Amino acid sequence: MQKHSIPILSVGNILGEETLGITLFRHSVKGRNEFEQPHKHDFYMLFFVEKGSGVHNVDFTQYTVIDYQVYFIRSGQVHNWSLDVDTSGFQLMLSADVISIFSNLGKFPFFEQSVPSCLSLNKKEFEDFKTHLHEIELLLSDNDTLTKEIVLLHLHLLLKLLQKQYLNQFPEHDSSTKPEKIIKGFTGLIDDHFSKEPSVNFYADKLNITPNYLNILSQKYLKVPASDVIKQRTILEAKRLLTSTDLSIKEIGYQLGFNDNTYFTKVFKKYAGKTPGDFKKL
Repeated sequence: MQKHSIPILSVGNILGEETLGITLFRHSVKGRNEFEQPHKHDFYMLFFVEKGSGVHNVDFTQYTVIDYQVYFIRSGQVHNWSLDVDTSGFQLMLSADVISIFSNLGKFPFFEQSVPSCLSLNKKEFEDFKTHLHEIELLLSDNDTLTKEIVLLHLHLLLKLLQKQYLNQFPEHDSSTKPEKIIKGFTGLIDDHFSKEPSVNFYADKLNITPNYLNILSQKYLKVPASDVIKQRTILEAKRLLTSTDLSIKEIGYQLGFNDNTYFTKVFKKYAGKTPGDFKKL
């Protein structure tokens, strides 16, 4: 049977059981060390690696897995991994509804588009997070409403402490200043509209700024023109579709707004360094 879309796995697919919005388990008990098929989730995942080795690919960036890391996988990102059999840690899976509960209190930088997916900690820092995970683990065994509310409070604290560590390690992704808020708004809009709206003017209009100012901000904070940011997101999606579906190159190009297959190949090669056909063979 042909695959016409990227496989999307739910918590139920992975664990064989359905859970409510927050799922936490020890990787050594329920985790899989081999996920060779690139896939994406309909949930958000934080993978706390206490001990381990191997490789983890997130949206075609390969990370070397070592002790005391935290990986952030947003809903819709394509990833796969090959881990050592002795890998241990925790997998925390959160539904989009749970993340939306916190969104009015500020977005989490590690779940934004085009940011590093791996946070490195030292042993003491990791042990502190492990303590929070143990508290959540104990609370999740109770299903009453009050306990669920307490779990959400613990979870929000955990995520905010992670955010502090993340911004210490990656200060360039702090969106607390006005220009950086505009950039975050820009990349968020691209995520929603890239396949139909390739024009910088469209995004500038949505952000109530001029295209020239958007280009200035893009050059300063993203190091490339705004038009390149849009194209890079489009080519990322093309890579996802090429590696995870059986759609033809022409079909993928058309799906992403390219009516001319030759032009699609030219743009893909410019941003990916190889043709779609060559990339698909990797």
